[in-house]
Amino acid sequence: MKNGLLFCLALSAAVLFRSAAAQEVVSLPKDTPYADDETGTVFSARIGNFTKTSVTKHLNPYYGTVIRYANPYGASADIYIYALNLNPAKLSAEQWNRHYEEVKANIAHLTGKSVPIGEIAILEEFLLKIPESAVKSLALKSSVAGKRCTFAFSIGEDPFFSELVIFPVGSKIVKLRVTCSREITAEKENALLFLNTVCRKFFEKAEFVSAAPKAGPS
Repeated sequence: MKNGLLFCLALSAAVLFRSAAAQEVVSLPKDTPYADDETGTVFSARIGNFTKTSVTKHLNPYYGTVIRYANPYGASADIYIYALNLNPAKLSAEQWNRHYEEVKANIAHLTGKSVPIGEIAILEEFLLKIPESAVKSLALKSSVAGKRCTFAFSIGEDPFFSELVIFPVGSKIVKLRVTCSREITAEKENALLFLNTVCRKFFEKAEFVSAAPKAGPS
């Protein structure tokens, strides 16, 4: 595992997030929890085996807040909270779904652009489902609260997994990006624990359900 490679991947993910530099407001300590004033969510200093390395806030709402984590094996896990527009109204299903598809496509076509990586394969997609009771209490229109996509790729001979999760919280988008080695068996579980923990900070009892249609009776 080469930590520098994952650092390059984190940089390329940041490029995909927004192409221009945004003005940094403040970088917060890594060893304390972070309370996000946009969503009211508190992010722990540790999530699973990931430790918070930085929190960066920007004046521009389109860049928003970036909360970065890393683990001892060189994996990166980032949480982005940002606006798609300046309208304070809740994002519609059409808006956040369209944004998810755009981000997914950008990642899938990253090959050979920002970093010298090989072909990127989409392995599986999932729906972030919440109980019907939560749908009513959160005044949502569907039990599908967000979406997740798992990718596989290599840099040279080093194989990696990468995860994307996107869901709306009011007028904001929350995007999760985790990249880890495929050579370390436990890393896939570590990544999933991180994703589940963060999602359940927003949606109690949320779970990922395969988006692939079930086969009908033969």
